Amino acid sequence: MNHILAVCDSESEYAYGLVDYLNTRQGFPFEVQVFTSTENLYEFACKHPLSVALVAGRDYKKGSLKLPVDHLVLLGENRENVEEGVKTIWKYQSCEKLAKELLDWIAGQGILGRPVSAGRQLKLIGIYSPVGKCLKTSFSFVLGQQLSKKSKVIYLNLEAYSGLGRLLKKEFSTDMSELLYYLQNAPDKFAYRLGGMVERIGGLDILPPFGSYLDLVSVSREEWIELLKEIERGSDYEYMLLDLSDGVQGLYDVLRLCDLIYTLGREDGVALAKIEQYKEVLMKSSYEDIWKKTKQHTMPDMMNLPSDLLQLTFTELAEFVRERIKEDFYDR
Repeated sequence: MNHILAVCDSESEYAYGLVDYLNTRQGFPFEVQVFTSTENLYEFACKHPLSVALVAGRDYKKGSLKLPVDHLVLLGENRENVEEGVKTIWKYQSCEKLAKELLDWIAGQGILGRPVSAGRQLKLIGIYSPVGKCLKTSFSFVLGQQLSKKSKVIYLNLEAYSGLGRLLKKEFSTDMSELLYYLQNAPDKFAYRLGGMVERIGGLDILPPFGSYLDLVSVSREEWIELLKEIERGSDYEYMLLDLSDGVQGLYDVLRLCDLIYTLGREDGVALAKIEQYKEVLMKSSYEDIWKKTKQHTMPDMMNLPSDLLQLTFTELAEFVRERIKEDFYDR
């Protein structure tokens, strides 16, 4: 059964713009219909079951419009639009923020049943190295940007101190610990909270990283595995990129779940020694399967790379990554 969300606003340009955004938003769990008059919305609602009606406050008259709808949400323009007991979302904010607030509210209301992915198999790509300062996060982010041109991709940074907010000049209102809370306490609402947390940056969907080292290291091996499986179950992403660090409990078991692993290094004796020791540990610990699906790359010297991750698309690193994608994804 398709769940229908109706958007009704006599300001037609706004209504159609919002609907265009919602219909193309990754993982939005509704079929969206647009209306520019409450009369047309009422006629439709009498014939089709509506889960949610998102109605402009000025088009809604309390007591005169008895919509046969499960949940009513007003698009508020000013405080005069607010109706007691009716959820109001402020209209004039970005479509992204509006959709996030709406999905947060949906998760809290339990409007939808627990979703199941459409059957597309999610491929996990791990990026890990025992070597520091090897451009791992820059490589991961550019890889995600390039893959997202043809596929649906989500990026998770699992470093103790990612610096991602500063690198993207972005202030996150939440972090991954909140998603884990839903996983543990309200799994039926998990997918909708996931949809509300995802940030679309440079064409790539990312989850806000942990804000605290202690939050990251407190996540157990079992919780990591459950989280990754639940994202696969409740979304239609094709690739998940895991920017991994030694702060992840059960790191080798998470790497074992990956379909492909990139291990990056540098051309110096210290880096080579660390990677050789890492390989030896895998072999001695019965994790040799991890090494078998690992692509090892020595990162070339790249001068004057920008600190803004969004600008990396136009650098020699992007060309380096594009060549890897041709070899590992599109030339098969």
